Amino acid sequence: MPKKWAIGALVALFVLGGGGAIWKVSHDAQVAAAEEAAINLAAQEEADRVAAEEARQAEARAAQQKRDNAERASREAAVTEIETSVKTMAEGHVAKGLIDGSIISVSCSPVSGGSTDDLTETTTVFECFVATNDNGDGTMSGFKYHATMNWTSGEFTYGMGAP
Repeated sequence: MPKKWAIGALVALFVLGGGGAIWKVSHDAQVAAAEEAAINLAAQEEADRVAAEEARQAEARAAQQKRDNAERASREAAVTEIETSVKTMAEGHVAKGLIDGSIISVSCSPVSGGSTDDLTETTTVFECFVATNDNGDGTMSGFKYHATMNWTSGEFTYGMGAP
């Protein structure tokens, strides 16, 4: 009987040891799966945060581009207003006999590397050409005027002569 008892104890020991080993492997697998799930969740949360920040930045860039485009359009309209004012002044000069001819056209262009597209510029100096004579060869002759636009205040000055 002692042999049966020893065999029974040995079988019980193997069953308990095998069960313990199975439990340990199962437990370790569950812990590893939980750790992997936590890592994946953290990675997804970070990816979502980065995507949200990129979307916010893209929206901010789009809004800034819209403001910049509106400012550029406003500046182009201001150039047209400058040309109209210079034309009015030149018509007065014709009426007073300061210049000869009738006004055919007026065009104003930034000088010294100035630009209406550079929104960092707070002022732009323009050279304006008042055409009073069509030379018949595709060229015009006339008189130079000038204008200075202050983009911050929206006001400009202008006069006769080169800038």
